[in-house]
Amino acid sequence: MYNLLVDANVWIKFARSKNISPLLDRFVAYRFLPVTNNYLLAEIYEALIRNKWMDERQAANLVSFIRKITYPVTERAVYGISPDPEDNYLFDLAVQNS
Repeated sequence: MYNLLVDANVWIKFARSKNISPLLDRFVAYRFLPVTNNYLLAEIYEALIRNKWMDERQAANLVSFIRKITYPVTERAVYGISPDPEDNYLFDLAVQNS
């Protein structure tokens, strides 16, 4: 298995299409284990609600599903080098799980 960091926008794209199967198929085919943390899940949830792509129940169900198919890690924020400060946690996840 290879750890894989999937950006929130990718999860959101497949969630909005109501068909996450193509993404899951690739995880299995390439033996990827997606890594998540609470910051990533919160970003997904908030974007879905803020943009009115899902209601709170649907967004919570999606986050629950993502938790079931990913490897959760604890946040250890150390880095602040991302060009987009809102994505610092993604750098943290990538560096700390490589």
